[in-house]
Amino acid sequence: MKKYDVLVIGGDAAGMSAASQARRTSDALSIAVLEKGAHVSYAACGLPYYIADDVSNPESLIAIDLNEYIKERKIDILLNTEAIAADFVAHTVTIRFQGGVDTVEYGKLVIATGARPIVPPIRGIDAPNVFFLRNLADGMALRRHIDERMPSSGIIIGGGFIGLEMAEAFRKRSIETVILEKFDSVAMTMSPVIRSIILETLRVNDVRVITGAAISEILPTATGLSVTAGDNSYAADLVIASTGITPNTEFLNGTGIRMNDRGAIIVDEKSKTSVTDVFAAGDCATVKHQLTGKNAYMPLGTTANKQGRVAGLQAAGIADESFPGIVGTQMVKVFDLEVGKTGMNEADALRAGVPAESTSLLWRSRAGYYPAGSRISITLTMNPNTRELVGGEIAGTDGAALRINTVAAAIAAKMKVEQVAYLDLGYAPPFSPIWDPVNAAAQKMLRTL
Repeated sequence: MKKYDVLVIGGDAAGMSAASQARRTSDALSIAVLEKGAHVSYAACGLPYYIADDVSNPESLIAIDLNEYIKERKIDILLNTEAIAADFVAHTVTIRFQGGVDTVEYGKLVIATGARPIVPPIRGIDAPNVFFLRNLADGMALRRHIDERMPSSGIIIGGGFIGLEMAEAFRKRSIETVILEKFDSVAMTMSPVIRSIILETLRVNDVRVITGAAISEILPTATGLSVTAGDNSYAADLVIASTGITPNTEFLNGTGIRMNDRGAIIVDEKSKTSVTDVFAAGDCATVKHQLTGKNAYMPLGTTANKQGRVAGLQAAGIADESFPGIVGTQMVKVFDLEVGKTGMNEADALRAGVPAESTSLLWRSRAGYYPAGSRISITLTMNPNTRELVGGEIAGTDGAALRINTVAAAIAAKMKVEQVAYLDLGYAPPFSPIWDPVNAAAQKMLRTL
C-alpha cells in the first residue's frame, strides 16, 4: 500500500493550490494528487471563451503543465483515478483506475473533488447533441462538435452566469440562440434593475429568452433536436444544459464527515472538516459568509484557490494560516455588458433576515467631457440599523465590473455609507469622473437617510 504524507483528491483549482502550497512549505513531504479526469490545473472559467474561439486552443487554459508538477515540484499525479471510498480511522482512500481498485494511505488528506452539473429530470436529457459544460474534456467535446458540425441553432437550458456566457459564445460562432429559463428572468441572483439591463443586452444581440419554461422532454429529430416546454416546442441543432452544480461527495456517505443538505463538506476558516487530519476546499465545500457568519455554499474559482492554499498549508503544518470567508463577489460578461455583484441585494438580505435598503443611480464611467465614456448602473444596499454597506451591483461597459471590487472591500471592512461616500478613490478624466460611481451612489444613499 502506497502512503503519502499529503494526499489530495481532485486536481483542479483547489486541489492543485493545496498540493503546491504544501510542497512550497517542505521539500521532504511526499505529496500525491488523485484526479478522476485526464487534466489538472485548468481554467474552467475560460471554457465559454474557448468555445467562442476567443481562446484558440485548450492548452492555453492549462495554468501549469503536468510535467512541472511531476518533475519540478515532485508531486505524484494520478490521472483517470477516482476516489470511491474513504476510511478516516485507517487513514486510507480506496481508488478506482483503469487497472482496477487499490488503497492509498495518507497522513493528511485534502478533499477537493469539486462539483458536477445537475442533470435536470427531463426525458431525453441524455440524447445525442445534448451537452454539459463543467470540465476541460466537456469543453473540448463541445468545441469539436461545433467546429465539425457547424450547427446553425442552439438552445441553452438555464439563464445563470454560464448560460449567459454561452449565449455570447454561440452568437460569436453564428449560432442562432434561445435561452429557456424556468424562472421569471435570467440572472435571478441579481436585482430586477440589473436583470432588465441583461435582458435588453441579450435582445439587441439576437438572443431569444423564454422565461417560465418548464421543459419536459428533448427528442431527436431528423434534423436535430426538439425541446418541449409546456405547450411549445423549440427546434435546435444542439442543446447545452446549464442548470446548476452539485458537490462530488457521494463517496463520503457513511463516513460521518459533516456535510450540509446539499452534500457540501462543512469546513472552518482553516479548511478543517469535522474529521481530524482531513481538510476540504473548493466546490465540494462550504465557506463562511462574512455578512451572516454562517456556512454558505457558493462555488467560485476565487474561493477554491484561497481555500486550497489554506488547506495545503494546514496539511503541511502551517497552523496559523486561515481564510476569513467571502462576501460573495461575482462578475459576468454578457457581450459588451459587464456585470458585477457583491454581498447581498434586498432579496438576498430578506432571505437572510438582514434589514436592507437600496439606492440606484446611473453615472458616467469617465469625465463628461472625455470621449468614449459610458453610463454605469450602480445599486448599493445597506443595513439601515448599522448604516453599514451590505451589497452592491454594477452593470455597464468601460471597466464597470471592476468597480465592484471597491464595494467588496468596503463591505469586508464593515464601512458605513458615510465612509464610502467620501472614500478617497482615484480620479483622472480617462478613468473616472471627479465623483466615482461608487462615491456617487453612496452620496445618493446619504441623501435618502
